[in-house]
Amino acid sequence: MSEKEGSRTRRVSFVNSKDFDLTDCCRICKCRATAENGIKLRPLFNGRRLTRIIANTVHIEIKDIQGLPRFLCEKCLNILKTFSIFQVDFRRSEEDFKMTIEARRTSQMDALIEFSSAIEMEKQRENDQKSAALVTNFLKKSKKTKSKPKLQNRELSK
Repeated sequence: MSEKEGSRTRRVSFVNSKDFDLTDCCRICKCRATAENGIKLRPLFNGRRLTRIIANTVHIEIKDIQGLPRFLCEKCLNILKTFSIFQVDFRRSEEDFKMTIEARRTSQMDALIEFSSAIEMEKQRENDQKSAALVTNFLKKSKKTKSKPKLQNRELSK
């Protein structure tokens, strides 16, 4: 196995796959842990948490298949954690923005409903005032018409 330097990612190619055991390297970047390079490997299948994070973050399902690496190096683990946190933060931000937009829409609708209700109440007051004026006029007219016949009746009886 050899590492190619000069790029942002570590590329490890297998020179001769018969020369070494695949199970003692990182499942993502293929680096091997040796005493000289100081690379530490973490168990990948110690519970379902890491495999679930990988599946949710990069949309690749990793299964525990005999003969394949069962470890993750610290560098890949840190990248995975960072990306997972980034993804969760991004999703939360999107949800917050959507909720804010919805709250604005709801607020605008509430304001429109309140405005509409105020207009309806004003119309109702105007109608009530018109009705009251009509009743008052009717009562005034009916008093005048009732009082005239009494006067006429008094005049006739004299």
